Amino acid sequence: MALASLDESVFSNAHERDRARVYGLVATGLAQSRAEAGRLSGLRSTTVSRVVADLAARRLIVESVGETAGRGRPAGVLIANTRRIGGSVIHVVSQSLMGALVDLNGQIIAERGVAISPEADNEAMSRAMCGLAAELKEATPLGMAHAGTVVSLSGLLDLREKRWLMASRWPRMRNLDIQALLDRVAGPVEICRNLDAELRARVARDPGRFSGGTLLLHWGWGIGLAHAVDGEPLAPAGGPFGEIGHWRFSVLGERRCGCGNTACLETGAALWALLPVLRGHWPELDEDEADLGEQFSGRDLMRVPEIDAAARILARALANACRLLFPQRIIVSGPLVANARLWAHFDALFRAEGAMEGLAVPQLTSVRASQDHEIQGAAAPLLRRATEALLKGP
Repeated sequence: MALASLDESVFSNAHERDRARVYGLVATGLAQSRAEAGRLSGLRSTTVSRVVADLAARRLIVESVGETAGRGRPAGVLIANTRRIGGSVIHVVSQSLMGALVDLNGQIIAERGVAISPEADNEAMSRAMCGLAAELKEATPLGMAHAGTVVSLSGLLDLREKRWLMASRWPRMRNLDIQALLDRVAGPVEICRNLDAELRARVARDPGRFSGGTLLLHWGWGIGLAHAVDGEPLAPAGGPFGEIGHWRFSVLGERRCGCGNTACLETGAALWALLPVLRGHWPELDEDEADLGEQFSGRDLMRVPEIDAAARILARALANACRLLFPQRIIVSGPLVANARLWAHFDALFRAEGAMEGLAVPQLTSVRASQDHEIQGAAAPLLRRATEALLKGP
């Protein structure tokens, strides 16, 4: 399975585990024939034949008919049916909600989007999200089972209760019950933090590089972080996590934050606070993070004192987070790190913060925030569970 490996421990008997093992070999491209499936799984040919027939009956794989080279059954090619199950992902892009219907291979089958006014309240957000979820489910092709909807969000979340508590872009929206909203429209429903989803997908694509602890910091419209150990995002007890943007600093005085507090890190370093100042120098600056990355790359941001102040306070906050989580590596995304001079300055400030005696300062790497990673990382657990359910039973 391209999006997420199957967990054999969820299967109750040997035949279910055999199904999962053979399906996993075919879905990852390691086995393209019954003979290869038997050799790699260690199963007898009779067992492989029974399992392949079972998987074909469940429409999880397709076996092409090959030419006979001699006696016996013609050699066929085993191919995973990636369109057997699909899932919807709703996520935030700038001032819009976007939706994608993806298959088991992580390929986007359909996309939809709707702009959301900065003044949107719960009612407006609910109306837009329900419409998007319904459109995506309706786009499911004939023969594909719809596994449900995952809503990948920024801001403050309660993962256990499936509530969107607040978001910097929509300050009038509060405590939105995502499960109650979407369960009957395109359920079952899950929610996740966008940074967790992105980090999960990055690790899945290159697991050897991400052993141990990895921290993903996003420096954009808001500021947040995700932490994963051996690729598994940390979300203690399903509650909020990583809200570094709402750590409070006395140096920021009485600046008001959208969360209701004052002196939060975001009031001095997030784009929602910095953009009015930056537009004093460059009035044409956009609000979309992808466009801002392009615009920032060619400008002298370091001549703006507020940018230097933002980099200094964020570097200290990140260094303090390292004394809490002790990551081995740090990935930083967001439009501001697209500026080479600012990135070099931020990297130097972070290194100047140092580490505890005997520990190395983690290496910083800048990346572009990836919607594809977020979509695939959000969809992976949902599609894995749906596939495991289809592999169970007589």
